[in-house]
Amino acid sequence: MEWGRAKQFVIVLLVILNVVLAGLNYRQRQENTMTSAQERAIFEVLSQNGITMYTDLPTDLVSMPRLEVELPEYSKETLERLFFGSEKTTVTVKGSQNLYRNEYASLTLDGAHGLFKKNTVEIGKGEMTKADAQKEAQKFIDGTEYFFGTYDEPVVTEMKDGFRVDFFGVYKRENVFANYFSILVTQNGIRQIEFEYCPIVDYNGEKRELAFSDEALLTFMREWKKSGTAEQATIHRIELGYDKMERSTAATDGAIYLDPCYRIYLMEEEEPYLVNAYTCQIFYKD
Repeated sequence: MEWGRAKQFVIVLLVILNVVLAGLNYRQRQENTMTSAQERAIFEVLSQNGITMYTDLPTDLVSMPRLEVELPEYSKETLERLFFGSEKTTVTVKGSQNLYRNEYASLTLDGAHGLFKKNTVEIGKGEMTKADAQKEAQKFIDGTEYFFGTYDEPVVTEMKDGFRVDFFGVYKRENVFANYFSILVTQNGIRQIEFEYCPIVDYNGEKRELAFSDEALLTFMREWKKSGTAEQATIHRIELGYDKMERSTAATDGAIYLDPCYRIYLMEEEEPYLVNAYTCQIFYKD
């Protein structure tokens, strides 16, 4: 009889504990989520300063650790298979750059950065559509996934000479902006591929709290106003992910660390503004 009462007491205690934990988790989630009042306020402040926003905001404030990556190592055979259809190339070394080429194409590597050009593909869009360009670029990305890993859905931009298709890396459902492929597709195929790739090691260190997206937007607004380049601007995308937020990212042990950041895209400008999500400071790439 006493054992039965003890079991009932334990069960009741566990139920109460679960209710308390659920309440704490809900409260924590409420504290880590932007309110509708905050959203309205940032829209109003931006509007008063000549900035229109046509995108949803990241509203959940999550904690994120840094991400550790390393410089890539390629073999000549791997590069020929990835970019040259397994055709042979000659190699020229000049300082930190390695140039691979044959009579049809060239590939320049400098650390994590690469630039592939196919000189036999003429520029021009012709009758090609955005969907055609995306399909062609996706075929390349799918064929290199075994080496370069997984990439998110692309962003396709119409250019004068063709379509630029941009892919960004993904690691455990997080965007990795430091790993990207920017592919220029013409009516005759892929003309150029610019990319940066660092193999991902894993998360590094403790999770740290991030600034809300409205704080990042205020930082951007102050910087944009300071530049004085325009009186009006339109934000069409804001994303959270990992990027190189320091000009010197290599540690003494050779590791490279990426920080969470907000990328704020303007319709009027090609390159996004980067705001460090830890410090809420603007960052300029070299």
